[in-house]
Amino acid sequence: MAKEWTLLVLCGILGSGLSAKPSWFKNISADLFKSPGDILVGGLFPINELTSDLRSLQNLKITYGLSLTLAMKFSLDEINSKENLLPGITLGFESYDTCMQPAVVMRPVLQLLTKESTEELDVTCNYTDYKPRVIAIIGPSNSELVPVIGKLIGFFLIPLISYGATSDMFSDKETFPSFMRTVPSDRWQVVAIVQLLKQFGWNWVSVVGSDDEYGQKGQQQFSSMANEESICVAYQGLIPVYSDPVQAVNEILNRIVDAKVGVVVVFSLSNPARNFFIEVIKRNMTGVWVASTAWALNELVSTLPGINSIGTVLAFADITRPLDLFTPYIRELFTKMEGTQIPQQPDTEISPLDNPCTRCSYLSQANVSMVEIKLVQRSVFSVYTAVYCVAHALHDLLGCNATHCALNPKTDNVYPWQLLRSLQKVSVDLEGVNFKFDKEGNPSFGYDVMQWNFNDTTVLFDVIGYFYQNLTINENNITWHTKNAVVLSLLSPEIKPNLTTAFRQESVRFLIKTKRSHFLIQLLYTLSSFIYQIVCITEFPEKSSDQLENIRGRGSLFVILGCCGVQAGLCGWYAQEAPSLTKYVASLEVTYVKTFLRCPVEPMLNFGLMLGFNVMLALVSFMATFMALKPPGQYNLARDITISSLSYCVMWVMFIPIYTSLNDKDKSIAQVGISLLSNIGLVAAYFFPKCQLLVKHPELNTDDHFRTFLEGVPPTPPEES
Repeated sequence: MAKEWTLLVLCGILGSGLSAKPSWFKNISADLFKSPGDILVGGLFPINELTSDLRSLQNLKITYGLSLTLAMKFSLDEINSKENLLPGITLGFESYDTCMQPAVVMRPVLQLLTKESTEELDVTCNYTDYKPRVIAIIGPSNSELVPVIGKLIGFFLIPLISYGATSDMFSDKETFPSFMRTVPSDRWQVVAIVQLLKQFGWNWVSVVGSDDEYGQKGQQQFSSMANEESICVAYQGLIPVYSDPVQAVNEILNRIVDAKVGVVVVFSLSNPARNFFIEVIKRNMTGVWVASTAWALNELVSTLPGINSIGTVLAFADITRPLDLFTPYIRELFTKMEGTQIPQQPDTEISPLDNPCTRCSYLSQANVSMVEIKLVQRSVFSVYTAVYCVAHALHDLLGCNATHCALNPKTDNVYPWQLLRSLQKVSVDLEGVNFKFDKEGNPSFGYDVMQWNFNDTTVLFDVIGYFYQNLTINENNITWHTKNAVVLSLLSPEIKPNLTTAFRQESVRFLIKTKRSHFLIQLLYTLSSFIYQIVCITEFPEKSSDQLENIRGRGSLFVILGCCGVQAGLCGWYAQEAPSLTKYVASLEVTYVKTFLRCPVEPMLNFGLMLGFNVMLALVSFMATFMALKPPGQYNLARDITISSLSYCVMWVMFIPIYTSLNDKDKSIAQVGISLLSNIGLVAAYFFPKCQLLVKHPELNTDDHFRTFLEGVPPTPPEES
């Protein structure tokens, strides 16, 4: 009996110990978005979401964005409770709403950049001694906003630590010198996806992205890396973000079906992914869908009716750790708010900068479930890590030990650029994970590999592996929700050689057509040798009449042959120095990402001389025509050459600025097009007047009509007005 009582007492003691709240919970402030401190940290969170027309406010994502805001508040409250981290120093914060819109985010950013303790933003040439309102900024949540604010914040060298922006372009420290993040770059996500495809032998896939910064860059990087690893991308498409996506999505799905692929990589934000899978469900399509981190665990997609019919979803999610105190903290916070609620008057106008969530004053314990969502539970760790990195970097910067700090921010100047240098060297152990930044500001960990398992109407996210530089996955833990036990998405041996051969033969055709078209241009222009007739009859009129037959016959032939010979020599030299057609075709890297490969134009010197000869002929022809003056009432021999030369020159002059602004495919099309148009214009302008004369005035088709000029009839001077 005594033993039983002892066990009961022990259980009671252990139970009370486990359920006891930390002592610092009693100091929680009910203010969700601002808190004073010796040093302030700024926060940018998607508390509300605006529609694309910026006129209508939607609160569909308010729980997610607000949960991340509360994660920052929780992190700072916990740091302030640890006396050995920043002893004697309190960290405060100011959190603002981005509305997920570039047009909106600038206002809070400018507020965070104002001079310390003021509402003014100084304009100066040197910000070394400038102390802004905050020492660092946590955010933003996605890649769309960073290009808008990253360069501006980088100019002040204020650390900008994102918990969700994954685009690899932000690794460029020359453009974004102060940007850092606690989630891996998309470059590593692409590496992970490609390794996953290779592990299962899938080399015939499609890739779909959202039509924004995140989706476009991710799709481009994946396509490029897939090609390097001999994975053929049968089709790639973009889901519209700011317009009705239904028609575009249906076209994408049609192309995926036509390509007969079994695996589709979806590199998209959550809203476009939702729109995409709505149409997938309508069509009852099944396959393997590889999910990027942006929608991998998002309830906008996982709660769609009929989502369990789409097949197998393999997803990548940022490595995370549970924060055991976060949910109890939120429960305590909402309890305190519930007891201090002050109803807001209907006509009260409060700036979004002061209160980005007017409805949040009504939060209560009934709303605690908002932070228990799987996506929130996995995302808050990224915010938590960002805040703790700032705290540990300040610990080093201020020269702190367990009892005091050498520098006091109340009396000593502490600048953001100093914190940035400390952050680059910081190393933090959080929940059993060591975290540090590399030289590009990227984190030192990777992804969990997860599978969606469907349980009636709910989705379970089960971990099947992990990735950090290399993929580790347990295939035995995968449950295939497709017709075949293991999905095959292969480019068959029968198809691949045929596609490759056809592809290479069509390059061959293009090369031959290009060289033929260049030679045709030269040949049609040496036909412009009528210029030499003009020189003869204008400069030597007394001899031209007797030599007319020679000028028209053998003389023209010699000039044509001479010009053709020069041009043939230039063309031959260009072809000799250019890469061998056989070698070029053999070295082609066949990719199914691009539908067009442009032939190399090299060497440029030879190519320039070849075209330069054309230019010389055109200019000389054009200028020489002004040597001849029109006899009264007679045929103007030079007029037709003037117009044809002028049309040729004008077309090629217009071509130069147009050509430089086009992509590779359109450049080749434009080059062929201008070649044809200029030659057609040349021939038409020269021969059409003669044809008109022969058809409408055949009586003038006599030697006398054309010899008058040669016999020295003086031109009539222009009439005076």
